[in-house]
Amino acid sequence: MKALLGLTLAFAIGFACKAFGIPSPAPPVTLGALLVVAMTTGYLLVDRWMARPAQHAADCGGPSGLAPSVTRAGGAAPSASSVWTAPADRLARALGPAVAAPAIRFIALLGLCAAYLQGGLVKLLDFGGAVTEAQHFGLPLASAVAGATIVTEFAGSALVLSGWYRWLGALWLAAFTLIATFVANRFWDIPQPGRFMVENAFFEHLGLVGAFLLVAWYDLRERHSKAVGEQHGSAGARR
Repeated sequence: MKALLGLTLAFAIGFACKAFGIPSPAPPVTLGALLVVAMTTGYLLVDRWMARPAQHAADCGGPSGLAPSVTRAGGAAPSASSVWTAPADRLARALGPAVAAPAIRFIALLGLCAAYLQGGLVKLLDFGGAVTEAQHFGLPLASAVAGATIVTEFAGSALVLSGWYRWLGALWLAAFTLIATFVANRFWDIPQPGRFMVENAFFEHLGLVGAFLLVAWYDLRERHSKAVGEQHGSAGARR
């Protein structure tokens, strides 16, 4: 819900730019900053007015995030937020066991890496075409760039899918994707009507970057939790 409101605000900013004649598209840094502001605003609005008071109290110290929470009397009516969230909670409990299955996780990671596996295979089978592509974008040492791209796409995907240093593979592919999209999808330099498709590709690649950052974040968090658990277990055994 928070993300949906943030995206709605982002689209509202875009329409406002068009309505008031603000040049569009804005430079990538400016546009990215606007999206971040919109998403953050959406999060804060929903967190303030729609989050459950009890959960918000645990996270932020009170319903407003600024004052201690007041416990609701046992006989009081349920809050409006619980009416909104109860169906979603029931759906989450129903879908949780299936969606959280290891097979679903692997399928999701495979889908995330699919473009890189396909791209690496195509470049490997047609290395001359990969070199030509690098030359097309004005990259120096085109042969070396093509070879490094193939290694990155295969090795990064292998790390992500195998789980062995998954966080490293995810960060590797995130950095590669971010660099590649600024090289290949510079939509702000392209006149209309050709700009539209390149602009879409630019933001689709930013979505991939975000997805890989999430993969790295979750993997590092799991590793940290496991390390902390092992430390506590060792300390308990010594006692």
